[in-house]
Order: sequence, then structure tokens, then C-alpha cells
Amino acid sequence: MTVTIADVARHAGVSRSTVSYVLSGNRTISAETIKRVERSIAVLGFRPHAGARSIRTRRTGVIAMALPMVYGPHNQVQMPYVWAALTAAQESGLKVLMLTDDDGEAAIRDAVASALVDGVMLMEVQRSDPRIPLLTRLKCPAVVVGTPDDPHGLPRVDFDFALAARACAEHLDEAGHTAVGYLGQAPEAFGRDVAYAIHARETVTDALAARGQSSVWAACDTAPGGVVRALDDLLARQPDLTALIVYNERALPLVMDRLAGLGLRVPGDISVIAICPDDEAERCDPPLTSVSLPAEELARAAVRSLARRIEGEELPAESLLAPTLKIRASTGPAGRG
Repeated sequence: MTVTIADVARHAGVSRSTVSYVLSGNRTISAETIKRVERSIAVLGFRPHAGARSIRTRRTGVIAMALPMVYGPHNQVQMPYVWAALTAAQESGLKVLMLTDDDGEAAIRDAVASALVDGVMLMEVQRSDPRIPLLTRLKCPAVVVGTPDDPHGLPRVDFDFALAARACAEHLDEAGHTAVGYLGQAPEAFGRDVAYAIHARETVTDALAARGQSSVWAACDTAPGGVVRALDDLLARQPDLTALIVYNERALPLVMDRLAGLGLRVPGDISVIAICPDDEAERCDPPLTSVSLPAEELARAAVRSLARRIEGEELPAESLLAPTLKIRASTGPAGRG
């Protein structure tokens, strides 16, 4: 049978209103009475409804994940983040409200103004993202997952793309590669000004330039025709290309197929490094040297940071997850033929 407030009141020897006041915190109750009521709650296994808990704590136990859903192949890349965030939230005693509207500002404004959520985790961040100053104005606890141009003082969690780029450039430089191509995210990501797509491209080309390596880059659609066009474009612009960095995990199998179709052996004629999760790199033939991006750990770190922020803890301006370079069979010395 469901335990009610009346049951708790009888067990504690107090009135129902006293139990309600203990739950809501709306009136001053003696410490002794609070302990007696809380002991009865524990003994009886009483579970106050969400409204009563939120009145007392001024919290809902709900966080919002603001993630505009991108339909198509990229949706498969988003899902590991979503599942990891849901799991991390559950472990922290939180529930997740998904805000998937394209108009993220309206959804966030409504959720915060209605006191539906205790905080917001902002994803698919644009370089100049209007949701960020909105959250600053709303004074809502928030964590930015990504690297916008101006986080407006909000703490952010991201991969250390600069370190990943240096690891790629250094590995290829040590193997003698001086002409490197970069295949990035789909054109739509650059069109939406998504921060991770642009930030990754810029850090890679900067790291290559710092070592005196020439580079060309192209956005890469994940459809077969898009991969062919992007890769052929790189090779046409830089015929002496001996290495390729790919940050587009859904395109990887098609990239490897196109290289084989062009008669280019990996790594005999061209070395390939992927920026992707380990399992994606290991599924390719040959297994790809990669800089791993632990998507699940990023989502968990963001949820944990937001939970701490909701509790009033000050967070560092940025928390960067260090990448790991794992050398496999797809890279070798330049020009070995």
C-alpha cells in the first residue's frame, strides 16, 4: 500500500500540516520534530511527490540537455553522448529533459522560466551561440559542451582539440610527411557554424603549419558521392599528398574504399589518421591510427560538472579531456611506396 502523509503524521505523533511544513520548509519547525518526522519517513519508506520535494529544496532534480537533433548520419554520432548523459544523470540522482528544438532559445527560456529544470547542458554549440548570453541573463546554472568564441563566463567542457591536432601533426612529421590533407565534418556543420567542426579544422591546420607541413582541407559529406568529391578535390589540389587526417567517423569506411579504388595503398602510398572513438578506428581495414575522442566520458564529465554547479560549486573556466594517440596499421613513413 502507498504510504501517505497521514501515515507519517500518525507514526511521528504530529499533525499532517507539520509533516507538510517539514517537507516544504515554509515554516520554522524545531530540530527535534524535524528529526522525528524524517525518521518516520525513513521507517515507513514514504516517497513525497515531486512537487513537495521541489517546494522544499527549490529544485526539480531535472536538468535540460539542449541538443538540436540533426537528422541523417550525424544523428548516430549524437546518440552515444545522449545515452552517456542519461546514465550519468541517473547516477547523480537527476532526470534529463531533452530540448531538441531548432529554436533552442525559446525552449531554454520556457524551461527555465517555468522552473522545470535546475540547470542546462548546452550541446551542438555554435561559435557565436545566442543560447549562451541567454543563459547568462537567465542566471541559470549551465555548462557549455564545446568551445564557442565567447562563453560569457559559463564553464565549458570539451575535448582538447589543440592537443589532438599537435599529436597528429607530430606523428606525421616524425614519419616524414610534409603534405597532409584534412577531411572534416559535413558541409552542413560548417554552414551551421558548429564550433567543434571549425575548431578542429583550425587547430589541425595550425598545428601542421607550425611544423612546416603544407595542408589542404575539405568538408566531407558522408554520402558516397560526397566522400568521392571531397577526397578527389584534396588530391587534385595537392597531388603530392602522402597523409590524411579524417575527423568524420561516419565517412571513414567510404574514405578507405575510395583510396583503394584510386589504387592508393594504406599506409604504403598514403597514411591515414582518424580523430574518432577507438571502436570506429579498429573496425576499418587496416585498423586506423587514431586520436581517440571518448564521447561517453565527455557527456559524463558535462553532467557531473553541471550537478556540481547546481550545488553552488565554482567550476574552472574550462575542463578539457586529453586525447590519446594510438598508433595502428594505417600510418607509416612517407614515400616508402
